[in-house]
Amino acid sequence: MFILMYIYIYLSVLVNFIYCSSLTAPPLSVLIVGFEDAYDLSLLANTLSDQGIDVTLIVPEQIANDLYENLIDVEVYQLKSSLEKLVYPEDNALKFCESLLKDQELSRKVQELQATITLVPALRHDGCLLPWIKSIESIPVILTRNAYEEIYAFERTGVALPILKGAFWSRLSTNLAWRSISSNVDNNYVTLAFHLIKKHLPNLQISQNNLYSDVRLVLWSTDNILRMDFASLTQMLVEIGCHHCRGPQPLLEELQKLLIEHRLGSIVILLDGHYKSLVKEIAQNLPQGRQGHAVVWKVQESINNSEEKLPVNLYLWKNVDRQDLIGNGRTRVVLSHCADIELLEIAFHGSPVICFPRNAQESKNSVRAVELGFAHLIDSNNDRTSIITEDIISLINTIYSSTDYRENARRISVAIRDRLNPASDRLIYWLRYIARTKGESNKFLVAPKGVSTFYEDFQFFLGLCTGAIIGVLLAVVSFLLRYIIISEKMRKSKGRYER
Repeated sequence: MFILMYIYIYLSVLVNFIYCSSLTAPPLSVLIVGFEDAYDLSLLANTLSDQGIDVTLIVPEQIANDLYENLIDVEVYQLKSSLEKLVYPEDNALKFCESLLKDQELSRKVQELQATITLVPALRHDGCLLPWIKSIESIPVILTRNAYEEIYAFERTGVALPILKGAFWSRLSTNLAWRSISSNVDNNYVTLAFHLIKKHLPNLQISQNNLYSDVRLVLWSTDNILRMDFASLTQMLVEIGCHHCRGPQPLLEELQKLLIEHRLGSIVILLDGHYKSLVKEIAQNLPQGRQGHAVVWKVQESINNSEEKLPVNLYLWKNVDRQDLIGNGRTRVVLSHCADIELLEIAFHGSPVICFPRNAQESKNSVRAVELGFAHLIDSNNDRTSIITEDIISLINTIYSSTDYRENARRISVAIRDRLNPASDRLIYWLRYIARTKGESNKFLVAPKGVSTFYEDFQFFLGLCTGAIIGVLLAVVSFLLRYIIISEKMRKSKGRYER
């Protein structure tokens, strides 16, 4: 009897210890919410799902067709809203925010789900979603998708300091541009989103000043090979750029049969539908038939009608993973917009690329890829009308006939793969860490407040000294001028110079 009681007490203490220990991993469920970039968000959701985590993805129904083709075990909820598409992204975000707050079915579903962690992008999401996350008692995690979002999120969370390069006027211009973007988002989105929050969640205790008070983890969705424009101040900034990168899988049998018939290999096109005429011209001007190139264009939407005749070596394909195309052994060069995730996949698989940037961020990525030696930049002014097909054909032939581009691409691929731990492992570890240590945000790995570097302090001291010296010199000169003027007046008053 005493032995049984002793065993019962021992097991009870052991169970309580395990339950209370921060070293045990609680059941983890993740909710991902985004008003734009459905493909990138679905890639992240699929990575978490592959690791055995319950994932629910919420996106507007307008972009639900852009999801990752091979999404597995991810529940997708399509946020219903009006079909009207507004000009400014802030207005679209406000529209989706109101739809999210009004959706009773979603509210019921979220309460049943009780997500441990809710993951949201920073720009045009925080003003609405961070208060909403607080209302459902989940742990907020911020995701950055480009350089603008990095600066925006780092400024508000304090997890990193920006590193500005170039001359003084260049740094000043960059700072002013960042301030302009931040001010525009605050005025046109965050403030208006708070009005919606107060309307639908009147009892919620949160303000714009403490909007990020509960955020403990920031996910950086790029790689330092592409850019390193900041200095991290805490381990809670986690680089996950190539979290979904993997080796290529065999292509669909039908597509593989088409590609192997072309001896010179494949040209992979990842451009959007606006480049349709250009892609057709490229395919027509490349060598065709068995002794020529195959041109494979991965498109998200149907851009070709059944009556339109395409070049015989051009294949439009939708339901294929772009990594399988990029990493295929017959791929010779990739034509891409060189957005962050896309360029990382190309670099991971070691394929040369020709970049067609559409905005300033993609232009910076393209310049960086050219510096690394595995890319060429086309359309630097973001003007499709200035692109000459013959120039692109010439670049494709140059890359095909030279080993330098592929060798440089191979070095970059090795640099990304040869890491101590993969990006997916870092992602899963830190998500589980903040789930284990919930409620201990004031104790561990919190970003410091009001950080200033030695260089900033030195510049302030130097400016102070310079100002003091200039002030003293100006004061002395002023006294001398005053003395001279007064002396001159006194001499004239005595009539010394009168005849």
